[in-house]
Amino acid sequence: MKIIKNTKNVTWINTGLFYILACGLTYLFVQLPNLIEKIWEPIFGFNANFSWNHGIALLVASIIAYRIFKVKRETTLLGKNPIFSLIFGGIFLIGYSAIGFNNDFGINTHLWAFIFCLATLIYDIFEESAWRGFLNDSLKSIPFWLKGIITGILWGFWHLLIFNGFDQFGGIHIFVLLSIVVSIIMAYATDKTNSILVASSIHALMILRDINITIICVVIWIIMIIVWNKCLLNKKRIKTKYGA
Repeated sequence: MKIIKNTKNVTWINTGLFYILACGLTYLFVQLPNLIEKIWEPIFGFNANFSWNHGIALLVASIIAYRIFKVKRETTLLGKNPIFSLIFGGIFLIGYSAIGFNNDFGINTHLWAFIFCLATLIYDIFEESAWRGFLNDSLKSIPFWLKGIITGILWGFWHLLIFNGFDQFGGIHIFVLLSIVVSIIMAYATDKTNSILVASSIHALMILRDINITIICVVIWIIMIIVWNKCLLNKKRIKTKYGA
């Protein structure tokens, strides 16, 4: 079968070593002081209520892995179409900034929503540099759905290093299943766009502060990806027809 043949083209040892490196650095980085807090407090006058440490750990792991394993970097921050990727991320930021987030800091709700969502998006870019960045390129020979299942399992269990429990999700097994489903969606989007920002925007949407904005973002994104896919198919047909 073609799938079996393609899986043989994957250097599974490197994938395993990368996961060990990613988990090892994550464990080390979460022991460090909250790095974003050192930046956040002087600017906004209060401490950040979240951490970027584990995301930075994955970014460092990805940079190291690309260099050591000599994997060709095809998935980049803005991918094949930078404007498309920026619009994709902008829809998430604009949508939630429009409704605003209540806060205890006396900050305008719309401004706070923008700050919070931008900080979330930046963190997700760090994290997705591993799951939909290095691993997407490392597993490029296999179908997106299989890639999504593999990265989803690795991604889901990685959260054992940063979550205190999974009761809110119904247990670790439910969380891993959710990770697989979302990972398949992001693997498809990343395959079409080669954009970490696109994957990060989908990841960031999981904050789910407003179901209406979430649905609007999803619908617009689906349309964008369909149109993007059709444009790619048309370009391929033209190249095939004229031998360009």
